[in-house]
Amino acid sequence: MKKLRWLFMNYGLVASIAVWAAVVGMMAYRLNESPWRWAFVVLIFAGCGTIAGIFWIRKYVDRKTKESVQECESERAT
Repeated sequence: MKKLRWLFMNYGLVASIAVWAAVVGMMAYRLNESPWRWAFVVLIFAGCGTIAGIFWIRKYVDRKTKESVQECESERAT
């Protein structure tokens, strides 16, 4: 149960954005000869960009947290 909660907390938002992008993709696929088709394609790319941004922010925050912990440990050692 803890693993499921951990997965949901870490990847739930990413999964929901991926599902949303897939649904929008299906709608874009079904809109033949419609001017809205390309707007839906742009929304798909925006969803993918959002997922990439989430992972970049997560990596950045983890890196800063690690640096902060190392800095605190080095101050305690002196």
